[in-house]
Amino acid sequence: MRHKYLKIILLVAGVLVFTVLAVIVCLVIMKNKQQATYAQTVNVNRYSKLEDIHFDDDKINIYLFWGDGCQHCEDLFLYLSEIWDDYSQYFNLYSFEIWQNKDNQEIMDYFMEQLDQPTGQQSTPTFIIGDELFQGFRESDKEKITETITSKYEDRASVMDFSGVLNINTDDQ
Repeated sequence: MRHKYLKIILLVAGVLVFTVLAVIVCLVIMKNKQQATYAQTVNVNRYSKLEDIHFDDDKINIYLFWGDGCQHCEDLFLYLSEIWDDYSQYFNLYSFEIWQNKDNQEIMDYFMEQLDQPTGQQSTPTFIIGDELFQGFRESDKEKITETITSKYEDRASVMDFSGVLNINTDDQ
């Protein structure tokens, strides 16, 4: 009788080990595919500099403050890449990594001050479309982002003037 239970226990243990290994392999494959997808984000400059910023009467600006290693930031970059062909005629995108770059944190603080928000934040992604602030990114934000891009573009004359950002004196300049 013991022999029969031992066979059943070994069989169940074998199935559990196989299942765990299969799940791990699937997760690794999904992670690699996700990383390959992120690497394919087109036309999205992740490393803007202050001197890259320009103000165009024909477009609004999007300022994206992100952190290296932030999964929500990667998801936002992927989403921006997905909508690039349909919406990029409406905006210029400037992206600043803030977790590793103190100068970029100062740039973010400038925008936060202008929007009457607390400075010194490290929450990512933080992004500004025209002059509307967003913090974080979820699937449910996609429609709001595209609506904000088009509405700010249509009323771009009313968007706050952020040209003072060009007067920031960072160590990189």
